[in-house]
Amino acid sequence: MTSHIIGAFIFALCTAGCDRQQASSTTAPETPAALHADSIKVTLQQPARELVTTARNFDRANQLDSARIAYLEAAKQVPEIADWLYLRAAGVTPDSGARKDLYEKIRTEVARDRIAMSEALARERTGDVAGAIPAYERAGAPISALRLRLARASDDAARRSVRTGLMALIRSGAGSDVAREAIQMVDRTFRERTASEELAIARTAARIGMTGRAAIGYDKADKAGLLTANDRFSYGQMLARLNRDSQAAAQYARITAPASLAARAQYQRARAQIAMRNISGARATLRAITTKYPTDATSAAALLLLADLATDESRDGDARTALRDVLRRFPSSSQAPIAVFRGAMISFIQRDYKTAASEFEAVANQYPRSSDATAARYWAGRAHFALGDTARARAGWRALMADEPSSYYTVLAARRLNAPLSLGDSARDTIPKVQELEDGLRRIALLGDLGMEVEQRHEYNRLFRDASKSPERMIATAHAFAGTPEASRAVALGWRVINEHGRSPLRYQLVHPILQREKIAAEAKENGLDPALVAALIKQESNFNPRATSPVGARGMMQIMPPLGARMARSRGIANWDPGMLYDPAISIDFGTQHLAEALRDYPHIEQALAAYNAGATPVARWRTKAGASDPEVFTERIPFVETRDYVRAIVRNRAFYRALYPW
Repeated sequence: MTSHIIGAFIFALCTAGCDRQQASSTTAPETPAALHADSIKVTLQQPARELVTTARNFDRANQLDSARIAYLEAAKQVPEIADWLYLRAAGVTPDSGARKDLYEKIRTEVARDRIAMSEALARERTGDVAGAIPAYERAGAPISALRLRLARASDDAARRSVRTGLMALIRSGAGSDVAREAIQMVDRTFRERTASEELAIARTAARIGMTGRAAIGYDKADKAGLLTANDRFSYGQMLARLNRDSQAAAQYARITAPASLAARAQYQRARAQIAMRNISGARATLRAITTKYPTDATSAAALLLLADLATDESRDGDARTALRDVLRRFPSSSQAPIAVFRGAMISFIQRDYKTAASEFEAVANQYPRSSDATAARYWAGRAHFALGDTARARAGWRALMADEPSSYYTVLAARRLNAPLSLGDSARDTIPKVQELEDGLRRIALLGDLGMEVEQRHEYNRLFRDASKSPERMIATAHAFAGTPEASRAVALGWRVINEHGRSPLRYQLVHPILQREKIAAEAKENGLDPALVAALIKQESNFNPRATSPVGARGMMQIMPPLGARMARSRGIANWDPGMLYDPAISIDFGTQHLAEALRDYPHIEQALAAYNAGATPVARWRTKAGASDPEVFTERIPFVETRDYVRAIVRNRAFYRALYPW
C-alpha cells in the first residue's frame, strides 16, 4: 500500500466528523474550584480515536511514512495532545529538516523536554544509527547509545569498548534506572564476567535495591577472594533480606576488623540468629559485643536488644538492668532516650506510676527532639492519671494535642479527653483553580484514553515537579492526584501543604483521601467492621491507588496476595479468575474486608489484629504474652518489629482522622 493510498484511507476515515468542532473534542466536568484527575472524562469522536489507533499500528509495523501521515492528521483532530503526536510523527520522519519543522510546532514545555530523545529515536528508526548514538548521549540516554554501539560492533575490540562503557556506568554511581539497565545489559550480553566485574555489579546492585543480583555478585567475588570487610557486611545484608539468615550470620562472623564495623557485624549476626530462633546464640553474641567493644555505640544497641529479648521472656527485671546499663555507659547516645522510655514503660506496667511519670517526663524534657519525646508526653499523662492527678494528666494531653495535632499520640490523647481532633482552620478549605494544571490533567486523560502511557507518565512527572511553584498549585495538584496512580505523590504534597502552609479539614483530606466510600461502607457493614477502619487500612496499604503492587506481589487497594485472592474467588464461585482482577476496587474491597474481619475475630483488640495482619499470627502470639499486653496501647508500644509497630500506630491514627473527616 503506497503512502498516497494510506493518505486517502485516513482522509476517508475522518470525513465522518473529525472536522467538526475540533477545539471541543474533549469534555471534562469541573468542580467549582479545581479538577480531580479521576473526574475528567474525555469524549473522543470515534474517527479521531481510530485515527490514532491506526497511526500507532502503522508505527509498530514499521510503516513509517503511513504512520507519519496518520499522526499528523490525528494532531489536527485532537489538538490538545497535538504536541505529543508531532513528536511521534517526528520519530518516524527520515528528513531532519522536516523533523525540525515539527519540533517548532511544539508549544508545551513538557513535550519540548522530550525533543532531544525524540530526535535520537527518529535517527535510529530511520536508519541513521551513526547519528543516533551521539543523539542518545546528548539526550541523557547512555544505555541506548551503548546498545547501538554494540549492534554496530564488528570486532572484539568494539565489543570490549561497549563492555568498558557499561562497567563504567555501573561503577559511576549513576541513577538507579540507568544502573539497573546497565547491569541487565551486561548480564544479557556478556555471559562470562570477571570476578572484579561481579564485585562492581554487586556493589551497585546493593545500592539500588537489586538484592538477589547483589548476592550473586558478592558470592562470585568472595570465591575469588576480593571482598573487603565492607563488602562482606553488605553481602550479609543482602542475604538477610533474602531470608538466608544462616548464610548472613556466617558472613557477619567473618568480619573482625576494623573494630567499629566488626561490632556492627556482630550485632547484625545476632539479629540473624534471632530470625533463626537461636535466641540463646543471639544473647551470647550480644553479650560478647558489650564486653569486646565496650565503648562502641553498637554496644548500646546490643544492650537494647538484650532488653527486648528479656521482655519477650517476661524477664522485665533483667530488661531493666540492661536499660540502666545503656544509660550508665552511653548517656549521650541516641539510644539513651530509648532506654529511659522503655524503662519507664516497665515501671508503668509494674504499676510504679510515680517512677514511670518521672522517667517519661525525663525523656520529654531532656531529649525533646528524640523520636520518643511525643510518646513520653502521652505516657506521662497516663502515669499521672493512674496516680489520681487527673488535672495534670488532662493538661498534658491538651498541650500535646496543640503541639502535635497530627500524631498517633494526639489521637490517643483526644480519646482520653473525649475531645474531637483539631482539624485546623476551615477558612483555608479551598482548592485553587490552576489553568496549567487543568490543561495537563486533560492531556493526561486523553493520553490515557488512547493508551499513550509513556507520554502520560511524562505529563504526570511534569505536574508533580511544577507543584512546588506556589502553595496554590501544590494544593491543587495534591487534590488532582489523590486516588490515582500518583496517590503517594498526592499524600506527600498534602503533608507539605499542612506543614508549610497550615492545617484545615480539606488539607487533611488530601493526606487521608477516600475513594469508593459507599462501597467501603457497604462491605464494612456486611462484615461487621467500622468503615473508617477499612479506609485507614486502605490508606496505609495503597494510598487508595487501585493499581498498587507491593514488592512481594500483593495487589490492589487492599493489597491482597494472589493465592489468597484465588482461594476467596473459589469460595465465591467466581469463574475465569485472574489475579489481575485484584486491581478492581470492588473486588479488592470485597475480599479485603472479609479477610480483615476474619483477622479481627481471632483477637480481642484491633491493635493485635492489625499486628497479625502485618507480621503474621506467630509473632503476635508471642507478643501477647508480654507483661501488660492486655492493654492495647501497651501492646503496641512493646511490638519489637519497628515496621509492624509503626503500621499499627498509623492505622489507629488514620482511623480517627477518617472518622472525623468523612460521614459514614
